Amino acid sequence: MKSKSWIYFLLLGIITFSFIIFLRIYLENEDKSFRLLFKNIMETQAMEVSRAYFQWDDMYNAVSKQDHESMRKLQREMKKDYPFIVDVTFESANPPNGFYSIRSEGTFLIVEYKIFDSFGERFLPDKRASIRIDVGPILRNFEIHNIRITTAKSNLVRDLAYGLRYERLLTISEIPIIMSFVLLLLIAITVVYEMYVRRELDIESTLNKLNSVIQLSQDMLRGSVKPSYQLILEKAIEIIPGAQAGSVLVKDGDRYKFSACVGYNFEELKKVWFLPEELAQSMDPKVKIITHLQGFDSEKLKDERFQILDKYGRVNEIKAMLSVPIIVNNEIAAFLNIDNFEKVHTFNDFSVRIATLFATQIGVVFERLKLEEELLKQKDMLEFLSTRDALTQLPNRRALEIEAERMMNLAKREGKNICVVYVDLLRFKIVNDSFGHRVGDYLLRVISERLQKVVRKSDFVARIGGDEFVFLLYDCKEYLQFVERTLQEIEKDIIWESHVFKVSANFGIAIYPHDGIDFGDLLIKADMAMYYAKNSGKSYHLASQLSIDNIE
Repeated sequence: MKSKSWIYFLLLGIITFSFIIFLRIYLENEDKSFRLLFKNIMETQAMEVSRAYFQWDDMYNAVSKQDHESMRKLQREMKKDYPFIVDVTFESANPPNGFYSIRSEGTFLIVEYKIFDSFGERFLPDKRASIRIDVGPILRNFEIHNIRITTAKSNLVRDLAYGLRYERLLTISEIPIIMSFVLLLLIAITVVYEMYVRRELDIESTLNKLNSVIQLSQDMLRGSVKPSYQLILEKAIEIIPGAQAGSVLVKDGDRYKFSACVGYNFEELKKVWFLPEELAQSMDPKVKIITHLQGFDSEKLKDERFQILDKYGRVNEIKAMLSVPIIVNNEIAAFLNIDNFEKVHTFNDFSVRIATLFATQIGVVFERLKLEEELLKQKDMLEFLSTRDALTQLPNRRALEIEAERMMNLAKREGKNICVVYVDLLRFKIVNDSFGHRVGDYLLRVISERLQKVVRKSDFVARIGGDEFVFLLYDCKEYLQFVERTLQEIEKDIIWESHVFKVSANFGIAIYPHDGIDFGDLLIKADMAMYYAKNSGKSYHLASQLSIDNIE
């Protein structure tokens, strides 16, 4: 026995190696997705802060004039609007090349901003603003709880973005997967022990069977083999000693139905279903050897289902059935039934152990695939949230740019126009300053609901920061009537407790392709037209009617 001990260590090595591969594939895929998602979230948040505070005359004038009282007020408002901001500072230094730049400092992110006026034409060349961001609240806001930003040095710490590093924490949903692999290792050790002590097995054949199970699960995890119950059943019959035929019962609501078979007429068997109390193997999570199957089915099934089983399921020929439950998330998702037509005692303890090993591996695969599906849904939800304004649930600037690109490509193909309507609320700041952010936030939510009511299905509306909104109107010829209708909606009374508020707005309109073919250029022109309307006491102004004298 000692001379063949290398086989024992080879088996343990194979299983350990498969576990390492599984963890590596899982973590690498998740790390890549999380880094991309994190960068999208931070870029969106950084741009929102820029639009809300560092592209405004209030900030531009306060910093250029060194009006410390105004600067402190803006600092307080910024930290209140964005709770993840720890500190705001202003420096005499070169600003970043773009709107902002991001770097790390310990476990914090430092975002440095260029300070523009409201038209975006001027910026302070010798001043820059810096905000210190605590990443933790942002992660929690996006329901990401298994990540911890750290400066520790460890093999478990990974690079994130902007110089930050993070440690991934174990989640409750992953514990069953790890425990399943531990169970797999223990079962494998037991199988090898039985192999040497009882001398009942051919070593080379057993190694091939175990390798076959591991290879199948790895192929399904990598995606090179599409998981299917038919494939799993065929592989089980191949590796489990004494197997000659078989079937798979899969849970569907409160019933179990045939989903695959080998050696039987599947077209007929798929008409048969079982309630849990009608199953010969019961709902015991252990592998069972069942004999006298025909007598059990004839007693439990009193309808045409028994006739189908008797004729097409060969229950009168089955001498022994090895029933293997496949457990996913602590629930029996399916039963793998392996049949023999020759001997009642064809299945033994070793058959049970091989079947248990097989079921454990398959259960891990299905848990992993289900977890991946849940992570994909979570990723889709987080990507959706990253394109939404947190207060109003309207699309944000990032979503606006994506939709504008899509809409402009369509308009180019169809020869249509697009109206870019820039909206800035009038008298909102007075209400916000006098009654506080709570009332201001309520007004913004009410107005956002009203703006959504006026658009067609082909149109789009987004909040891009503060009290500013942008419409994209596809093939809109009556845009002036649209502006008048929208203004009427905005100016309707808004009631808060015993107070009645009336808010108005100014509109700037730029039209694709007449006023430009680049969305960024159109947005700037619509913004300029809106400011001209505001300064002229008008409700709206067209970008096409702006002249150099108007702008000055």
